[in-house]
Amino acid sequence: MKKLTLMAIAMGMLAFTACTEKKPAAAPATQVEEVVTDSAFQQAVAGEYKSADGKRIITVNADFTVKTTGLDKDYFKWDMDVKPQGPSANINLIRKGLDAEVKDMVSVDTEEGTLIVKNETYRKAVEEKK
Repeated sequence: MKKLTLMAIAMGMLAFTACTEKKPAAAPATQVEEVVTDSAFQQAVAGEYKSADGKRIITVNADFTVKTTGLDKDYFKWDMDVKPQGPSANINLIRKGLDAEVKDMVSVDTEEGTLIVKNETYRKAVEEKK
């Protein structure tokens, strides 16, 4: 009698576990990356920035593209993490890495026309006033 009872309980537990419905795991939601834009700031940042010796040049365009000359790092685009609240802000210069894009944080000041990349200051050419 004991064997029969244990066998019935075991079969019942087996049937219960087999019949429980498992919901398929929901796919994790993909995070939508929001692009921060500020057309006035983009226009103010755009320009050609030269190092002190004039050999290294970073050209920043308003359409978020970058061209470098004479640098060991080949940046190809830039972006902003947050909307700037004044003449100076931090932007990211982006270059291709082995597996993913590499972002280097850069300080930019539109009033002074400076771009500071890893403790090196690049300056915009001063426009002559008429």
